Amino acid sequence: MLKDKETGNLKTCKTVPKTDVTSSSAVSRLKGLKELQHPHICHVTDVLEDKSSIYIISDFCNGGDLQDWMERLDEANWLQEQTCAAYVRQLALALAHSHAAQAYHRDMRPSSLLLTSKLPDAQIKVSDMGLAQVLDADNRIVQTGPANPYTAPEVLSGRDPVRNGAADMWSLGAIAHRLLVGHAPGQRQGESSGWSFTARSRSSNDEAWAERSAISRDFVQRLLRSADERPTAAKMLQHPWLKGLTPLSGVNWRADNDTARDIRHKTLCYTLAVLLVPALVPFRDFEQLRIAFHQSDPDHDGFVPKKVGQRLLLTRCNLTKAVDAAVSIVDVGRTDVLDLCAAACADLIAREFFAAGPTGSPLAGPFRATDLAPRMLKRFFEVFGDRRQPAVNAANVRSRLRTATARDVELHANVRYDELLDCLPEDRAIDSQLLTTQLSSNAGRGTPLGDGEMSPLKTESPWSNTFGGLDMINIFQSCAVGSSVKREESPHSVRIF
Repeated sequence: MLKDKETGNLKTCKTVPKTDVTSSSAVSRLKGLKELQHPHICHVTDVLEDKSSIYIISDFCNGGDLQDWMERLDEANWLQEQTCAAYVRQLALALAHSHAAQAYHRDMRPSSLLLTSKLPDAQIKVSDMGLAQVLDADNRIVQTGPANPYTAPEVLSGRDPVRNGAADMWSLGAIAHRLLVGHAPGQRQGESSGWSFTARSRSSNDEAWAERSAISRDFVQRLLRSADERPTAAKMLQHPWLKGLTPLSGVNWRADNDTARDIRHKTLCYTLAVLLVPALVPFRDFEQLRIAFHQSDPDHDGFVPKKVGQRLLLTRCNLTKAVDAAVSIVDVGRTDVLDLCAAACADLIAREFFAAGPTGSPLAGPFRATDLAPRMLKRFFEVFGDRRQPAVNAANVRSRLRTATARDVELHANVRYDELLDCLPEDRAIDSQLLTTQLSSNAGRGTPLGDGEMSPLKTESPWSNTFGGLDMINIFQSCAVGSSVKREESPHSVRIF
């Protein structure tokens, strides 16, 4: 541990003997990791060298690491499932960011996850991201070291080259497994060091999961598969177990706080944009966006990093402030990734509502969802209302959604307009208040915002109707039902709202 003389901040120093380094470009490549910055990645601040060693300087986290913290928990305490999901989500955010920059970990474990403090609201920061690519390119150190149940099988076996982030996704699943049931996958209860999920012996893995929700187990099972079947980090951020941390309905949705109000307004703007795209965006225009989006998605998982999406949209609206604000609004779940539907919504918002005319004209702010929602509602009634009679009804909306653009949006952007419009009453006129209430209670159903299905890997998914019938908050609160052992929540449990 070091102390920065100028700032007084503590730093961590990793010393690597040059005799262990085979690459002549190791130092320059390590210095390149200084560009890898994210709230949940332990930032490399400097790389130094002398004749015998390389010194990698990184941020210090005074909360210790997750492994040490879990070992301190006793059998009377347990982790709320919501806390487990919060930590896993932070890790997934870090992986999505680093993988987009083609930086991989390949040997992630609980001790790699540092805590920003010893307080209950501590956040996760991933250490050593990208180091293995430089210092252990052939995985020799990992393969000859002690067995690590958090390392992907293909890394340990060395049978296949490791070229992408699939190995990190195995580690993500294995760490989630440990957080949820107290041991790594493949270990029997009591084999792993540290806390036990329960003092009772378990006769099967199914019993170990009995006190956790079905969707948490589904999350883990999707990752503990062969490398070519594992979803990307961006895709796993769409899993309902993690989406439940920013619910679109239920108690937290109706809460009277800034976070809940922001989610409500962003969701309304997103849904209105989905409805307006077929009416305001010509077919060829949407097709150009779709092609450009897929060209920007090299791993073909249907998602691009927020920064990539911003660059793409700037080719269509050369107003940075408008594009950045629009992207922030459609990223309702704060995942820092965009799918095609979100990109189309951001494109519409930036061009139709924030760009006040030709390039170079003053922007039409303010740019918050709270201020945008009334403007979008006004445009909705202008577009879908009858000119002879300003009132809008469901039939008006359905008829004006019969466009070539709407067909392409449904085909390529995972939107189902019939399902989205099911929330609108058929027997009466729709005013602004009714529309806002109905779209809000619909919680994004019929759009990717409300969907949970992300791949055909499982024929029967326990979360295929996510947000249509599952109450995510109640799932978290009831995950201990059936236990005969009374346990207290961990003092490190966190609240999202």
